[in-house]
Amino acid sequence: MVKRFLLVLLGVALAASLIVGCGTPGGAKQNMQAGTYRATVPGMQGALSVEVTVSPSAITSVRVTDHVETPGLADWPVELIPARIVEHQSLAVDVLTGATLTSRAILFAAEDCLRQAGANIDALLRPIRTPRVRDQTLRADVIIVGGGGAGLAAAVEATEAGASVIVVEKAGFLGGNTIVARGGIQITNTTQQSTLLGSPGLDRLITDAVAENPINEDMRAMQNRVRAEFEAFRRTNPTALFDSPTWHALQTFIGGDRIASLPIIYIMTSNALNTMQWLENMGVELQAAATQGAGVMYPRSHRAALPNGIGYFRAFRSVLDTRNNYTQLMETRATGLIVERGRVVGVNAVGKQGNRITLRANNGVILATGGFAGNVELRQQYCEGGLWPYLGPTLITTNVETVTGDGHFFARDAGAHLVNMEHLQLFQEANPITGAINDGAAPFGVAGYLMINREGRRFVNEGGRRDDICLAMLAQPGGMAFIVQSSESISNPNTVRTHDGRTVTFMLENNLSGYVTANTLEELARLLGMPSDNLVRTVAAYNAAVDARLTSDEFGRANLTRRIATGPWYAYPRAPATHYTMGGVLIDEYTRALREDGSVIPGLFCAGEITGVIHGTNRLGGNAFTDIFVFGRIAGRNAAAGR
Repeated sequence: MVKRFLLVLLGVALAASLIVGCGTPGGAKQNMQAGTYRATVPGMQGALSVEVTVSPSAITSVRVTDHVETPGLADWPVELIPARIVEHQSLAVDVLTGATLTSRAILFAAEDCLRQAGANIDALLRPIRTPRVRDQTLRADVIIVGGGGAGLAAAVEATEAGASVIVVEKAGFLGGNTIVARGGIQITNTTQQSTLLGSPGLDRLITDAVAENPINEDMRAMQNRVRAEFEAFRRTNPTALFDSPTWHALQTFIGGDRIASLPIIYIMTSNALNTMQWLENMGVELQAAATQGAGVMYPRSHRAALPNGIGYFRAFRSVLDTRNNYTQLMETRATGLIVERGRVVGVNAVGKQGNRITLRANNGVILATGGFAGNVELRQQYCEGGLWPYLGPTLITTNVETVTGDGHFFARDAGAHLVNMEHLQLFQEANPITGAINDGAAPFGVAGYLMINREGRRFVNEGGRRDDICLAMLAQPGGMAFIVQSSESISNPNTVRTHDGRTVTFMLENNLSGYVTANTLEELARLLGMPSDNLVRTVAAYNAAVDARLTSDEFGRANLTRRIATGPWYAYPRAPATHYTMGGVLIDEYTRALREDGSVIPGLFCAGEITGVIHGTNRLGGNAFTDIFVFGRIAGRNAAAGR
């Protein structure tokens, strides 16, 4: 199976090598100085170093020796681009779709090394001769478009059910936006949560929610269940943190302004725990403590031990590598669905060399293509105006470049109804330059940091809704803020790590992401260019609210559980970035795509960010992973059965 994976993964590039052979393209000879050469160039995130070993006539080895690129996503070009250079004896190899900047950095560094060796660079840059690739038709029980979290969760379940599966992925790597996300998943009633303490402010969130005027019977019933669960819990647990799938569902519904489907939300929250156990059974290791992540609004964030989405995808690949009923087509772009007599029966696609690929599905097609927050044209067309006056090209995005919302329109053209398309979410903790969301370090989540503007003042409830926080940030000087933490959170910068796995010390020493540290608040204010008196007063006021055990402070922050009081101090800049689209395909509880009249489109299933009925106007932080894994599994099972 490993050989099959490699053939699909490298595709036409390997086929071309059979023609080119081990010489340079066009038959040009090399006369290099044998040895090992090294070069360092700028990558997407920072310095990237490459080592090239040559004989007088051939490139024998290319290796990336050091880099600070995004873990998970960068793993693919770091492995594949050097292999392609050696395979083809060429610098004219294709960059990896979706990871172009890292791919080009590796090629630039390798070129530098080969210049040092005295290579004929012009010959190495000649186009590689590639064979003509024929059109083809492939068949499987289930065709899945999109190799991100929802797509691979579906693939695991469908293959487990005995179905043959083909995954079609436009990028040169698996993972989509999931691989660059923070890896947080919202789950209730776990061992990790059982160690957390409640607070008057968190209890107030619950009592306020169950006292709201219900808009329908589903909401009334959920409020009554939450009220009964909470009261029963408090009778025997006066200080522990209360949580439950019903409270998670109600908070998700209210947090999305009550326009989503509460019954489908409850499917997500009530299946979160068994999905976590499913992930753990595949080898996913979770961190020992739960926290409250950005935009989550309650302490139920669970994170994988490995950074970003790496832990999940290693688990999926370790399972799928063993299954002979699974195939993946990389750098293959779906172009539309095949519909016959009202049923979706396949997918049309195009390979990297422009060859047409017809994929026929015996049982069903699953669209798991993600959203369109990174597609400037679509986000302006559907979401600009109202809440977000500007969503143009100068606004950074957290999305990878290959997630562009294609599947929404494949589904629409097959008759599916698109709902809530105007609702887009910005993420408040993005790197102001790159849009990365994983280079921040916040080991206690929202409970352990303050957001401070350039004037040295707080301006928002850090534990609130993402849209509220982003709107408040955009109104600040420069449209940004600093995350400020103390030694109570970052107790040891040599061991505390960013979400993508780098230590705080590493970030400071390499001058990455704007990290600064100081022994006093006054010194920190000077480094950040803000009035020190304002910063000192701001921090003192926050700690006074914690000491008084207030239910909320002047900004409405309910999570007042940790003091932020003792140096050394740490800070880094953050800015809003387009992140997630809540609108998409109307689905039912089986993930079947629906027409506007509610009728089912036979053969078509949708899971993940492509759907539009779960998150309303505002997705709670971490619910994306819960959504993609729960509903990816459901889609995989139902598509395999042909329901």
